[in-house]
Amino acid sequence: MQEGELSVQNKILYHGSDKKIPILKPRQPTDTKKENSVKAIYATDSKNRALGMALTNQEGSESFATKKPFKINFVKGEPKMKFVYLHILSKKDFKKNAPGQYLSTKSVKPLKIVRYPVHALRNLWRKSNKRELIKFLKTRK
Repeated sequence: MQEGELSVQNKILYHGSDKKIPILKPRQPTDTKKENSVKAIYATDSKNRALGMALTNQEGSESFATKKPFKINFVKGEPKMKFVYLHILSKKDFKKNAPGQYLSTKSVKPLKIVRYPVHALRNLWRKSNKRELIKFLKTRK
């Protein structure tokens, strides 16, 4: 059984952040993808994806994610914060938006918030090489 299947089966979702947030409120994402255009709280059924996305909250950094295996690739900057936070959420507060992605247009109180040291999440990110950087910059035009 995959990690995502287990969390959905257990009726929990995850949201990662660089801050501990006692009440998550809907926000307008800056991503231009259609599935990420709704003012909402975004959650995932993958703990690693939520933690990886929390790592991208570093100001001045740019990154992209690969799916298999999941990894955040930093093309500019890297995580410099000491901790990120995993917000564990009830699935009942969310509706499915895209594969592995859920959203809520209402404020949500996490069931639990867990703090992770960034140095312990090194397996979830890497610096991109020059070829990847060039390809990334071409797609940003």
